[in-house]
Amino acid sequence: MTNNSNNMIVKTLLSSKDRLLKYTKKVIIDHDFDYKTFGTAIEDYLLAEVINILTEKKIIQTESDYHRAENKNEFPDLKILKPKLLALEVKSGNRSRKKGSKWVTCKNSNNDMGTLNSWDKKIKEFGGENIFYIFVEYDFNTTKKILGIKLAPFYSFLAFNKDGLLRYREKDGNLRPKDFDKPSPIKSYKDFEKLFSKTVIYRSGRIIKKHLKYIPAEERKAFLKELSKTLDSAIK
Repeated sequence: MTNNSNNMIVKTLLSSKDRLLKYTKKVIIDHDFDYKTFGTAIEDYLLAEVINILTEKKIIQTESDYHRAENKNEFPDLKILKPKLLALEVKSGNRSRKKGSKWVTCKNSNNDMGTLNSWDKKIKEFGGENIFYIFVEYDFNTTKKILGIKLAPFYSFLAFNKDGLLRYREKDGNLRPKDFDKPSPIKSYKDFEKLFSKTVIYRSGRIIKKHLKYIPAEERKAFLKELSKTLDSAIK
C-alpha cells in the first residue's frame, strides 16, 4: 500500500466537512451539553460519524479495519488500520471562557497538543505525515454554537514561542496550540522536524541550567564532566 490510501481517507473526510458540521450542530440541539465538558463529550459523536462516512465510502470494510481508543490516555482517538495506518485525533476549542461571572473571548483553545517526550513514539508508529487532527471550534457562553470543523496534519495547529521554536508548557513540555485566527506557521512535516529537534535541545538546556544550582558545588564539576561525556557519545 502507498500513501494514496491515506490521501483517499483524508480527501473523503475533507469533502465531508459540511456533513460533519451539520451533524455536530444537530447533536448540540438534541443533547444538553455543559460548556465545561463539551470538548470531550463531542468526541464519541464525531468519531461515530467519521466511521459512518468511511464505511459508506467502503474505505473501511469491517470493525477490524479500525480501533477506537478505550480511554482518554490512549492515542489516537481513532486508529485506521486498513487500508492504511492513519491516526485521527479529535481536538476542540471554545472561543469563550468564563471569568468570574462574565464571559470573555479566547484567542486560542489552550489544548494540550502532546508532550515533546511523547511525539517520538507517535511518529515512529504512524509516520509524521500520517497523524491528523479533527478540530472542532465552538462558542459556548450564554448560547451554544458550532463554528467550524477543521481537518489537517497535527503540526498545523501548533504555535511558535518568542524564540521562534515550538511553544511548550514549561513544567511538562506539552506543546501548545496556535491562536484560532492565525494561519499555521508550520507549512510541512520537514519544517516540524527541524523545529522539533531545536525545541528539544533548547528545553533540555533550560532544564539543566535551571536545576544546576541545586547540585552542590563539590559535585557540580563531576556532573558537568559526566554530562560532557554523554554529549560527546551522542554526537559520535
